[in-house]
Amino acid sequence: MKRPLQWMALLALVQPACKRDEKTSETGQKLRSTPTELRGTWLSDCMSTTTLNAVSSQREFVINAIGDFDRLERYYSDPNCQHLVATYKVVGTVETKGPNPDKPDLEMINFTVNEAYITVTSDTILDDLNRMKLCGHTDWSVAEPVHVTNAACEGSKVQKGGVQFDSYDIRDGHLYLGESLMFLAKDNASDRPSELDLKVPFTRR
Repeated sequence: MKRPLQWMALLALVQPACKRDEKTSETGQKLRSTPTELRGTWLSDCMSTTTLNAVSSQREFVINAIGDFDRLERYYSDPNCQHLVATYKVVGTVETKGPNPDKPDLEMINFTVNEAYITVTSDTILDDLNRMKLCGHTDWSVAEPVHVTNAACEGSKVQKGGVQFDSYDIRDGHLYLGESLMFLAKDNASDRPSELDLKVPFTRR
């Protein structure tokens, strides 16, 4: 299996933390409305990858009006994002924090993790995952979501309440996030990206 866990770099991952006037999150935070420009479902193009021995992947964000988000990465065995082998899903809350002081034309955004799951959708990678004891599991099976929040996964943990500090901008109808891989956690505010990854535009669906 080649570069099996570049995958686990992803598990250091994405996060929300948003507030609204009346609703509270699972962590007890007050949630406020998400900016209208961010609300909806955002989908990336089909991209090449080597994660989980896949050939291509596609990323999706769903952000609602009260600060909840779902982040899904799908992995495929073909170059056209047709034959799905696994998914990685993170859910949580999101909060915008105003202009980035290092790059005022970008907005700051924080993602806070509530839960993370991996679901295998093809038996072609089961043996590899079980042999690696991915996230401490040796009983991976098809179509069974595995809860990986707080699990040790190749030296990384997706921790409940962990925050990713990122930046964003919407240009010509496309959402762009930080310059580094968006699912790699920046768990220190001083590491917040001041550049965007312009190679990965998200389009509202």
